[in-house]
Amino acid sequence: MMKILITGAAGCVGRRLIQSLTDQHGTSIFATDIKPELGIDLQNNESFSYQALDICQDEFYQWVEQIKPDVIVHLASILQISPAMPREKAYDIDVVATQKLVDLAAQLGCQKFIVTTSGASYGYWPENTGWLTEDHPKKGNKDYFYSAHKAEIEAIMAQAKSQYPALKQVILRPGTILGPDFDGPIVNLFQQKMITGVAGYPGPFVFIWSEDVVAYIQEAMFSDIEGDYNLAGDGSVSMAQIAKTLNKPYVPLPSWLIEGALSILKPLGLTQYGPEQVKFVKYRPVLANDKIKNTFNHQPRYTSQQALEQFLALQKDA
Repeated sequence: MMKILITGAAGCVGRRLIQSLTDQHGTSIFATDIKPELGIDLQNNESFSYQALDICQDEFYQWVEQIKPDVIVHLASILQISPAMPREKAYDIDVVATQKLVDLAAQLGCQKFIVTTSGASYGYWPENTGWLTEDHPKKGNKDYFYSAHKAEIEAIMAQAKSQYPALKQVILRPGTILGPDFDGPIVNLFQQKMITGVAGYPGPFVFIWSEDVVAYIQEAMFSDIEGDYNLAGDGSVSMAQIAKTLNKPYVPLPSWLIEGALSILKPLGLTQYGPEQVKFVKYRPVLANDKIKNTFNHQPRYTSQQALEQFLALQKDA
Protein backbone atom coordinates (compact mmCIF):
# COMPACT_ATOMS: atom_id res chain seq x y z
CA MET A 1 0.00 0.00 0.00
CA MET A 2 1.60 3.27 -1.16
CA LYS A 3 1.07 6.12 1.31
CA ILE A 4 0.70 9.53 -0.36
CA LEU A 5 0.77 12.81 1.54
CA ILE A 6 -0.70 15.92 -0.14
CA THR A 7 -0.27 19.39 1.35
CA GLY A 8 -2.34 22.35 0.21
CA ALA A 9 -5.06 19.80 -0.51
CA ALA A 10 -7.98 22.25 -0.34
CA GLY A 11 -6.68 24.28 -3.29
CA CYS A 12 -8.06 23.81 -6.79
CA VAL A 13 -5.20 21.54 -7.92
CA GLY A 14 -5.17 19.62 -4.64
CA ARG A 15 -8.87 18.82 -4.71
CA ARG A 16 -8.75 17.68 -8.33
CA LEU A 17 -5.68 15.56 -7.65
CA ILE A 18 -7.42 13.82 -4.77
CA GLN A 19 -10.51 13.17 -6.87
CA SER A 20 -8.34 11.63 -9.59
CA LEU A 21 -6.64 9.36 -7.04
CA THR A 22 -9.72 8.02 -5.26
CA ASP A 23 -10.06 5.14 -7.73
CA GLN A 24 -6.34 4.33 -7.63
CA HIS A 25 -6.03 0.89 -6.01
CA GLY A 26 -3.19 0.19 -3.62
CA THR A 27 -2.87 3.75 -2.31
CA SER A 28 -3.67 5.50 0.95
CA ILE A 29 -4.12 9.25 0.64
CA PHE A 30 -3.37 11.58 3.53
CA ALA A 31 -4.37 15.15 2.73
CA THR A 32 -3.92 18.33 4.72
CA ASP A 33 -4.66 22.03 4.50
CA ILE A 34 -5.22 24.79 7.02
CA LYS A 35 -8.87 24.98 5.94
CA PRO A 36 -11.26 23.07 8.22
CA GLU A 37 -13.04 21.42 5.28
CA LEU A 38 -11.60 19.98 2.08
CA GLY A 39 -14.60 20.90 -0.03
CA ILE A 40 -15.25 17.43 -1.47
CA ASP A 41 -17.10 14.52 0.13
CA LEU A 42 -14.88 11.47 0.63
CA GLN A 43 -16.12 10.37 4.04
CA ASN A 44 -16.93 6.85 2.87
CA ASN A 45 -13.52 6.29 1.29
CA GLU A 46 -11.49 4.20 3.74
CA SER A 47 -8.22 4.85 1.91
CA PHE A 48 -8.53 8.64 2.37
CA SER A 49 -7.81 10.78 5.43
CA TYR A 50 -7.97 14.57 5.82
CA GLN A 51 -6.48 16.65 8.63
CA ALA A 52 -6.82 20.43 8.99
CA LEU A 53 -3.30 21.42 10.06
CA ASP A 54 -0.96 24.40 9.90
CA ILE A 55 2.25 23.31 8.16
CA CYS A 56 4.17 25.80 10.31
CA GLN A 57 3.22 24.02 13.54
CA ASP A 58 4.82 21.00 15.24
CA GLU A 59 1.52 19.13 15.14
CA PHE A 60 1.79 18.86 11.34
CA TYR A 61 5.28 17.34 11.42
CA GLN A 62 4.26 14.91 14.17
CA TRP A 63 1.41 13.78 11.93
CA VAL A 64 3.80 13.29 9.01
CA GLU A 65 6.10 11.22 11.24
CA GLN A 66 3.16 8.97 12.14
CA ILE A 67 2.22 8.49 8.48
CA LYS A 68 5.72 7.89 7.12
CA PRO A 69 4.60 8.67 3.56
CA ASP A 70 6.16 7.02 0.52
CA VAL A 71 5.39 10.03 -1.69
CA ILE A 72 4.88 13.67 -0.73
CA VAL A 73 3.08 16.08 -3.05
CA HIS A 74 3.77 19.54 -1.68
CA LEU A 75 1.22 22.02 -3.03
CA ALA A 76 0.86 24.33 -0.02
CA SER A 77 1.69 27.88 -1.07
CA ILE A 78 0.62 31.50 -0.68
CA LEU A 79 -0.54 33.03 -3.95
CA GLN A 80 -1.60 36.41 -2.59
CA ILE A 81 -0.79 38.01 0.76
CA SER A 82 -3.88 39.34 2.48
CA PRO A 83 -3.69 42.62 4.42
CA ALA A 84 -3.85 40.58 7.65
CA MET A 85 -0.85 38.41 6.75
CA PRO A 86 2.68 39.79 7.22
CA ARG A 87 5.23 38.75 4.62
CA GLU A 88 7.15 36.90 7.37
CA LYS A 89 4.21 34.53 7.80
CA ALA A 90 4.04 33.88 4.06
CA TYR A 91 7.79 33.16 4.12
CA ASP A 92 7.31 30.64 6.94
CA ILE A 93 4.60 28.86 4.96
CA ASP A 94 6.34 28.91 1.59
CA VAL A 95 10.03 28.57 2.38
CA VAL A 96 10.65 27.51 5.98
CA ALA A 97 7.98 24.81 5.92
CA THR A 98 9.28 23.44 2.61
CA GLN A 99 12.79 23.12 4.04
CA LYS A 100 11.50 21.35 7.16
CA LEU A 101 9.30 19.01 5.15
CA VAL A 102 12.11 18.04 2.77
CA ASP A 103 14.43 17.34 5.71
CA LEU A 104 11.76 15.25 7.43
CA ALA A 105 10.95 13.36 4.23
CA ALA A 106 14.59 12.33 3.91
CA GLN A 107 14.76 11.26 7.56
CA LEU A 108 11.61 9.14 7.20
CA GLY A 109 12.88 7.37 4.08
CA CYS A 110 10.28 8.92 1.78
CA GLN A 111 10.83 7.72 -1.78
CA LYS A 112 9.77 10.79 -3.76
CA PHE A 113 9.10 14.48 -3.10
CA ILE A 114 7.02 16.33 -5.70
CA VAL A 115 6.69 20.10 -5.42
CA THR A 116 5.02 22.73 -7.57
CA THR A 117 6.90 26.01 -7.88
CA SER A 118 6.23 28.57 -10.64
CA GLY A 119 7.62 30.17 -13.75
CA ALA A 120 7.90 33.24 -11.49
CA SER A 121 10.96 31.57 -9.93
CA TYR A 122 12.95 32.67 -13.00
CA GLY A 123 12.17 36.24 -12.04
CA TYR A 124 11.22 39.21 -14.15
CA TRP A 125 14.49 40.49 -15.61
CA PRO A 126 15.58 42.11 -18.89
CA GLU A 127 17.69 39.03 -19.73
CA ASN A 128 14.59 36.79 -19.69
CA THR A 129 14.25 36.95 -23.46
CA GLY A 130 12.94 34.21 -25.69
CA TRP A 131 11.88 30.76 -24.53
CA LEU A 132 13.34 29.81 -21.14
CA THR A 133 14.48 26.23 -20.64
CA GLU A 134 14.92 24.50 -17.30
CA ASP A 135 18.62 25.36 -17.05
CA HIS A 136 17.90 29.12 -17.02
CA PRO A 137 18.81 30.72 -13.62
CA LYS A 138 16.03 31.00 -11.05
CA LYS A 139 16.76 34.49 -9.75
CA GLY A 140 13.35 35.60 -8.49
CA ASN A 141 12.59 39.21 -7.50
CA LYS A 142 12.97 40.30 -3.90
CA ASP A 143 10.25 42.95 -4.24
CA TYR A 144 7.70 40.31 -5.30
CA PHE A 145 7.22 37.79 -2.49
CA TYR A 146 5.80 35.06 -4.74
CA SER A 147 8.72 35.16 -7.16
CA ALA A 148 11.31 35.41 -4.37
CA HIS A 149 9.81 32.53 -2.39
CA LYS A 150 9.55 30.23 -5.40
CA ALA A 151 13.20 30.90 -6.26
CA GLU A 152 14.21 30.03 -2.68
CA ILE A 153 12.21 26.80 -2.85
CA GLU A 154 14.05 25.90 -6.05
CA ALA A 155 17.34 26.50 -4.21
CA ILE A 156 16.17 24.28 -1.33
CA MET A 157 15.40 21.48 -3.77
CA ALA A 158 18.77 21.89 -5.51
CA GLN A 159 20.52 21.53 -2.14
CA ALA A 160 18.36 18.54 -1.20
CA LYS A 161 19.30 16.79 -4.43
CA SER A 162 22.93 16.56 -3.31
CA GLN A 163 22.22 16.30 0.43
CA TYR A 164 19.60 13.53 0.12
CA PRO A 165 20.41 11.52 -3.03
CA ALA A 166 18.04 8.71 -2.01
CA LEU A 167 15.09 11.10 -2.03
CA LYS A 168 13.88 11.33 -5.61
CA GLN A 169 12.40 14.70 -6.47
CA VAL A 170 10.22 16.21 -9.16
CA ILE A 171 9.82 19.97 -9.53
CA LEU A 172 6.87 21.07 -11.65
CA ARG A 173 7.16 24.73 -12.63
CA PRO A 174 3.84 25.93 -14.12
CA GLY A 175 3.15 29.04 -16.07
CA THR A 176 -0.25 30.58 -15.34
CA ILE A 177 -2.72 27.83 -14.39
CA LEU A 178 -6.27 28.14 -15.70
CA GLY A 179 -9.17 25.84 -15.02
CA PRO A 180 -12.60 25.49 -13.43
CA ASP A 181 -13.02 27.52 -10.21
CA PHE A 182 -9.60 29.18 -10.59
CA ASP A 183 -9.08 32.72 -9.38
CA GLY A 184 -6.13 35.04 -8.77
CA PRO A 185 -4.33 38.13 -10.07
CA ILE A 186 -4.35 37.00 -13.70
CA VAL A 187 -8.07 36.26 -13.60
CA ASN A 188 -8.55 39.75 -12.12
CA LEU A 189 -6.70 41.09 -15.16
CA PHE A 190 -9.23 39.44 -17.46
CA GLN A 191 -12.06 41.21 -15.63
CA GLN A 192 -10.81 44.72 -16.35
CA LYS A 193 -12.83 46.89 -18.76
CA MET A 194 -9.74 47.29 -20.92
CA ILE A 195 -6.37 45.52 -21.05
CA THR A 196 -3.49 47.87 -20.36
CA GLY A 197 -0.05 46.87 -21.63
CA VAL A 198 3.40 48.42 -21.75
CA ALA A 199 4.29 50.01 -25.07
CA GLY A 200 7.08 48.12 -26.81
CA TYR A 201 6.66 44.96 -24.72
CA PRO A 202 4.26 42.18 -25.80
CA GLY A 203 3.89 40.78 -22.24
CA PRO A 204 3.55 37.14 -23.33
CA PHE A 205 1.72 34.62 -21.14
CA VAL A 206 1.96 30.86 -21.17
CA PHE A 207 -1.08 29.03 -19.82
CA ILE A 208 -1.47 25.46 -18.58
CA TRP A 209 -4.80 23.79 -17.91
CA SER A 210 -5.42 22.60 -14.34
CA GLU A 211 -6.23 19.04 -15.43
CA ASP A 212 -2.85 18.88 -17.15
CA VAL A 213 -1.11 19.88 -13.92
CA VAL A 214 -2.97 17.11 -12.10
CA ALA A 215 -2.07 14.58 -14.80
CA TYR A 216 1.62 15.47 -14.62
CA ILE A 217 1.65 15.19 -10.82
CA GLN A 218 -0.06 11.82 -10.97
CA GLU A 219 2.33 10.47 -13.62
CA ALA A 220 5.29 11.69 -11.55
CA MET A 221 3.91 9.85 -8.53
CA PHE A 222 3.64 6.45 -10.22
CA SER A 223 6.73 6.49 -12.43
CA ASP A 224 10.51 6.69 -12.14
CA ILE A 225 10.53 10.24 -13.51
CA GLU A 226 12.76 12.72 -11.68
CA GLY A 227 13.99 16.25 -12.33
CA ASP A 228 12.56 19.71 -12.91
CA TYR A 229 10.08 20.62 -15.63
CA ASN A 230 8.42 23.72 -17.01
CA LEU A 231 4.66 23.28 -17.30
CA ALA A 232 3.02 25.16 -20.17
CA GLY A 233 0.82 24.61 -23.15
CA ASP A 234 2.26 25.14 -26.60
CA GLY A 235 2.78 28.74 -27.68
CA SER A 236 2.31 32.00 -25.83
CA VAL A 237 -0.37 34.68 -25.79
CA SER A 238 0.52 38.38 -25.81
CA MET A 239 -1.40 41.06 -23.92
CA ALA A 240 -2.82 42.27 -27.23
CA GLN A 241 -3.99 38.73 -28.07
CA ILE A 242 -5.56 38.38 -24.63
CA ALA A 243 -7.48 41.62 -25.18
CA LYS A 244 -8.64 40.42 -28.61
CA THR A 245 -9.79 37.08 -27.16
CA LEU A 246 -11.67 38.93 -24.41
CA ASN A 247 -13.15 41.29 -27.01
CA LYS A 248 -11.81 44.23 -25.01
CA PRO A 249 -9.72 47.23 -26.05
CA TYR A 250 -5.95 46.97 -25.69
CA VAL A 251 -4.18 50.14 -24.58
CA PRO A 252 -0.35 50.05 -24.55
CA LEU A 253 1.06 52.91 -22.47
CA PRO A 254 4.63 54.11 -21.84
CA SER A 255 6.18 52.40 -18.82
CA TRP A 256 7.01 55.73 -17.14
CA LEU A 257 3.36 56.78 -17.33
CA ILE A 258 2.08 53.52 -15.81
CA GLU A 259 4.69 53.61 -13.03
CA GLY A 260 3.79 57.18 -12.16
CA ALA A 261 0.07 56.49 -12.09
CA LEU A 262 0.45 53.35 -9.94
CA SER A 263 2.71 55.17 -7.47
CA ILE A 264 -0.22 57.52 -6.83
CA LEU A 265 -3.16 55.13 -7.08
CA LYS A 266 -1.89 52.28 -4.87
CA PRO A 267 -1.35 54.42 -1.69
CA LEU A 268 -4.87 55.73 -2.19
CA GLY A 269 -6.22 52.18 -2.26
CA LEU A 270 -7.51 52.57 -5.80
CA THR A 271 -5.49 49.63 -7.17
CA GLN A 272 -3.76 46.54 -5.78
CA TYR A 273 -0.80 47.08 -8.13
CA GLY A 274 2.27 49.22 -7.41
CA PRO A 275 4.84 50.70 -9.83
CA GLU A 276 7.08 47.65 -9.37
CA GLN A 277 4.41 45.61 -11.17
CA VAL A 278 5.36 47.08 -14.54
CA LYS A 279 8.34 44.76 -14.93
CA PHE A 280 5.99 41.79 -14.60
CA VAL A 281 4.59 42.72 -17.99
CA LYS A 282 7.84 43.90 -19.56
CA TYR A 283 9.97 40.87 -18.63
CA ARG A 284 7.57 37.95 -18.30
CA PRO A 285 9.36 34.56 -18.38
CA VAL A 286 8.11 32.48 -21.31
CA LEU A 287 8.44 28.79 -20.47
CA ALA A 288 9.63 26.27 -23.04
CA ASN A 289 7.79 22.96 -22.62
CA ASP A 290 10.01 20.69 -24.73
CA LYS A 291 11.46 18.79 -21.75
CA ILE A 292 8.16 17.77 -20.21
CA LYS A 293 6.68 16.82 -23.59
CA ASN A 294 9.71 14.63 -24.31
CA THR A 295 9.72 12.96 -20.86
CA PHE A 296 6.12 12.42 -19.76
CA ASN A 297 3.52 10.32 -21.51
CA HIS A 298 0.88 12.95 -20.82
CA GLN A 299 0.79 15.82 -23.28
CA PRO A 300 -0.84 19.25 -22.75
CA ARG A 301 -4.43 19.04 -23.93
CA TYR A 302 -4.60 22.74 -24.76
CA THR A 303 -2.26 25.30 -26.24
CA SER A 304 -1.90 28.52 -24.24
CA GLN A 305 -4.45 30.20 -26.51
CA GLN A 306 -6.88 27.28 -26.26
CA ALA A 307 -6.56 27.19 -22.46
CA LEU A 308 -7.52 30.87 -22.33
CA GLU A 309 -10.50 30.28 -24.62
CA GLN A 310 -11.64 27.27 -22.62
CA PHE A 311 -11.38 29.20 -19.36
CA LEU A 312 -13.43 32.07 -20.76
CA ALA A 313 -16.04 29.64 -22.06
CA LEU A 314 -16.45 28.20 -18.55
CA GLN A 315 -16.80 31.73 -17.15
CA LYS A 316 -19.65 32.47 -19.57
CA ASP A 317 -21.45 29.24 -18.62
CA ALA A 318 -21.13 29.89 -14.88
